[in-house]
Amino acid sequence: MKRLILCDFDGTISLRDMGYALVTRFASDDWKAIDRDFREGKIGSREAYFRIAKILKGDQEVIFGFIQENSNIDPHFISFYQYCQEKDIDIKIVSDGLDFYIKTVLQIHHLSDIPFYANHTYFQKEEGVKVSFPYSNEECGLCGTCKKALVQTHRKTYDSIIFIGNGISDRCAAREADFVFAKDSLYGFCIDQDITCHFFEDFGEILSDLKKPDFTLSSPRPPVF
Repeated sequence: MKRLILCDFDGTISLRDMGYALVTRFASDDWKAIDRDFREGKIGSREAYFRIAKILKGDQEVIFGFIQENSNIDPHFISFYQYCQEKDIDIKIVSDGLDFYIKTVLQIHHLSDIPFYANHTYFQKEEGVKVSFPYSNEECGLCGTCKKALVQTHRKTYDSIIFIGNGISDRCAAREADFVFAKDSLYGFCIDQDITCHFFEDFGEILSDLKKPDFTLSSPRPPVF
């Protein structure tokens, strides 16, 4: 059986929501109104990024220095990743965050071999960035990275897919995966929607579950051809 774990990044692998941390540090106060509209469901993350990119200021070197100083990941993630490698379970990161800080954090923690999907960022010669969305879903257009579509795409090559996440952008993927490890608002969503899941505090708990001899994927969905 070919198995895959698709995992969120901000607030899941990364202890901090790095995107949120960067906005609070380097954007003007206008970001609060954008954030409020997003959390109230008035706009999706894609529109939020378009607006934030216009007010994000800061020298590229200073921004990368900030990432290095705040690149804390879950202390159990590396042992979890090593176990998955030993058991031939593939891991890929699916993020509605920005690629430049994900790449930097993975490099810092010697995890650059993990593939990831995220929104693309281009630093301009002057201060500011441009953001593009190579993994968006034009039928919906809310999220910059459509994690639901990424689950569906990977069904062509994997027999079972586990999803790990914590937030709003993870909801559609949770509906599509065979099994979900959830925390924060995603856990409440899964309970409300009757989606089979386990609550987790950290990757040590997920690792313990995976090592249990009786752990199986519940009601796997058929592959898409």
